[in-house]
Amino acid sequence: MAEVLSMIGHVKDTTRVLRRAYDERQAYGRQLVEFFASHDIRKAYFVGSGTSHNASLVIRDMFMDIAGIEGVACEPTIFAYHEDVNPNGIYRKDQIVVFGLSQHGDSSSTCAAIKAAKAQGLFTIGVTEDLTSYITTISDMPLHLVCGREEIGPETRGYTETLMQFYILAIEIARAKGRIDKARYEKLDDDARQLIANFDAVISESIAWFERNQEELVKMYKSSIAGYGINFPTAQEGRLKLMETFGQPCMYYEMEEQMHGPLRAYGPDNYMFVIGSEGKQEYARFLTLIPYFKEAFTQHVFVVTAEKYEGTAKDLVFTVHTTDVLSPIMYVVTFQVLAALLCEKIGKDTKVSPIKNKRLSGHMTH
Repeated sequence: MAEVLSMIGHVKDTTRVLRRAYDERQAYGRQLVEFFASHDIRKAYFVGSGTSHNASLVIRDMFMDIAGIEGVACEPTIFAYHEDVNPNGIYRKDQIVVFGLSQHGDSSSTCAAIKAAKAQGLFTIGVTEDLTSYITTISDMPLHLVCGREEIGPETRGYTETLMQFYILAIEIARAKGRIDKARYEKLDDDARQLIANFDAVISESIAWFERNQEELVKMYKSSIAGYGINFPTAQEGRLKLMETFGQPCMYYEMEEQMHGPLRAYGPDNYMFVIGSEGKQEYARFLTLIPYFKEAFTQHVFVVTAEKYEGTAKDLVFTVHTTDVLSPIMYVVTFQVLAALLCEKIGKDTKVSPIKNKRLSGHMTH
């Protein structure tokens, strides 16, 4: 039996599955792209829990920005019991689709959302790595995630590959529906190819950043992660990775919202991680806030960026640059590495789940 990869082993294996997502688009994507090309789809829901929800927040932006399809990311239970999918009555049922994202294919809440969508007469797509799983039996169409099975609880490689796979699907759908011209398609496609070609550097630079700061990072008790635009979900996913592994208190914020409310909770012992992505206008504001955070609150401020930034050894300034819409695939690696290596540093085995009673959580049965 092959040895189960550690958490950092899964992160290091990410480049391989990103290449697979790029190379195998016809195998996993042809049926879906043909469906979108032959139907007047105007609105897409993306439902999933935990890591799948955080991925959905990025994917809905990809579909809106690239394919011109209204996107909504919704927690499965909210979708199943509270969401009105067409409150203004402007869409027909055949213009709305629901993607249910469940890497292992047996998340009880996501499967319930798929059933609720079908009961409303909506077309459903079960997105999973396991094509024999339950979600494929209740969905109208399966969509295979080509991330490979992750045998440990904290999902890393699967999150990153899911973002790349849906980016590729978005550009293929946009081309098939005539939403982008050939030149635009080729540029978007080349952007993905270039990021994949440089992805090992993203991983190695993240590891090097941790190693030069590890003595400070291992003392972290409470922290926050801030991002903006399409990288606000990156802050959410980073917080989830730290909470479910390292286990110390961590919050996430949209960068500007971090200035409204939680400041009384901050003190010199807080650690602040701030993602300086390209954004639209936010980066200039980001540059003014970093010195303010250091002066007003704590010296434990760590910047993660691929933009022009005069940082210190505490900061991770990537040598790799990509487009804003692809940047969540890159920035999330920092927090995957942080969570994985912090656990190794303190002797916590991320292969061992803290959940002992798995009876009610379908996605924890593996």
